[in-house]
Amino acid sequence: MSAAAPGHSPDRAPSRPRLRSLRPTFPGLALAALLIVVLVPMLALLLYGASTRWDRHWWPEEPTLRWMAEAALDPRVQGAVLRTAVLALASAALALVCGAMATIPAAIAAQLDAVDGTARTARLTRLLDLLALLPFAIAPVVIAISALELFVGQWGGWLPLPLVYVAVVAPTLFPLVHKTLQSALAQLQAAALIEAGRTLGASDGHTLRRVLLPMLAPALLAAFLLAWVTAAMEFAIANLLLGGQLELLQPLMNSLRNANGHQAAALMVMTFAGVGAVVVAISRLSRRWT
Repeated sequence: MSAAAPGHSPDRAPSRPRLRSLRPTFPGLALAALLIVVLVPMLALLLYGASTRWDRHWWPEEPTLRWMAEAALDPRVQGAVLRTAVLALASAALALVCGAMATIPAAIAAQLDAVDGTARTARLTRLLDLLALLPFAIAPVVIAISALELFVGQWGGWLPLPLVYVAVVAPTLFPLVHKTLQSALAQLQAAALIEAGRTLGASDGHTLRRVLLPMLAPALLAAFLLAWVTAAMEFAIANLLLGGQLELLQPLMNSLRNANGHQAAALMVMTFAGVGAVVVAISRLSRRWT
């Protein structure tokens, strides 16, 4: 009989690795609950916009694409979509230019100060972070009413209303641009790139133009996309500031909801689909850059 190996009991089988528990974790349950809360209303909206009626049973009746076709061919809807896209693009472009000119130099200077052990730009960084929090602290209704009193009531004869709308909406988009670019610069370690450029004899402006800005292109595109989508979905400022003169998409959908709920739901579904198509297209474009 062969002797048992040291440290091993002859009448006890080797222990097997324990199987991992298949029970759902709390993060998984939270994610599932969030998906249900988000997806169920969207599914109901799709079914309501693709049915003739949904008032007699728990399920929709008579599937149809009539409401979507009518919404797509309605000149009122087409005009609202065009105006919304143009004003949202102008607001996003203004927010991107101003936000990039403020955030990029401040973030690079803050990183250089961290390398040098100084705090020369700490106040500027705190000021920009504070400005990025203000749009969340002030309700859009307050911004719209203030703009009505100042730009329309006082200077209404001098300023075009679309220009006022763009100037009012753009500051509310600054947090999206600021936080996106700030995070991208932190990941790129911009200070190290600036120091490397100085070592090679390149000026800071040259390094910024030839190295940092091309590397920041995906972040700039993502910030512009976030700002554009947010501006296009704006309701309170558009309704109060432009409601009587220029009809945009969100106020139009709200007015259609009281007249024809099916057509309003169909228009919302088409809006989600259009925004999703733009997001996918820009995501693929940004992947080519990276």
